[in-house]
Amino acid sequence: MTGTEANRIRRRMLLIIPGMILAIIGDYCMGLEPADSYAISGMISSGWLTIADWRIAVSNVGGMLGTALYTVAALAFIRYLQYRFSKCEGKWDRFFLKAYIIGLVWGIMVFMYFHLACGTLIHNFNVIYDAAGGNTELAVQMWNRTYSVQFITYWVSFIVLGITSTGAWIAVVLKGILPLKKAWALAAPLLIACIGFLLEWMLPLPFNGLSSGFESFGWIVMFLGGRKASRNDFPAGDKTRA
Repeated sequence: MTGTEANRIRRRMLLIIPGMILAIIGDYCMGLEPADSYAISGMISSGWLTIADWRIAVSNVGGMLGTALYTVAALAFIRYLQYRFSKCEGKWDRFFLKAYIIGLVWGIMVFMYFHLACGTLIHNFNVIYDAAGGNTELAVQMWNRTYSVQFITYWVSFIVLGITSTGAWIAVVLKGILPLKKAWALAAPLLIACIGFLLEWMLPLPFNGLSSGFESFGWIVMFLGGRKASRNDFPAGDKTRA
């Protein structure tokens, strides 16, 4: 890889910023609820009934456009990681780096799927609730049928992405597979999402859902870590081949 190619990769990786900003807007369109919202049954919240159709539509559009920008940024990041893969010496280093690359590829599908799946589940409950004439028990029973066909794909997608994006990122940083300080391990998306949940729990906010966009923000921070690693390997302006 040449320094010129590394510079081009870093520029493309910056597309993660507008991509995840669109995702964050979509997250808050789905996630913000009145402060007095409560769990009706399982993951169903009373606050879902306050989420207008246009908010779900905005979330879907944000998820679609955000995924497109994420894809360009992720493929560029993967090109740099392939260079780092050639530098790995042990099998576990190669394993963790390969797992992280899989996570970036997996995210291309999951970001789009989750915005559509989450928005559809919320929208379905609202439509079913209206059709059931406000009968909450009946609405929950009907919604569970909708959720049951998505249960496996919904949670498998989330768990695999969490393990590969957060777990593998922590591993590649702590093991020194990427040339970064170990503190960058904290840039894992799910760890940053936990900060959102902590703030939501601590602050007396007039709404629920502050944490909704923190995981998407975590992807921005993590990609900035990837760009820093690339800069450590190929300083700006360096045209040499490594």
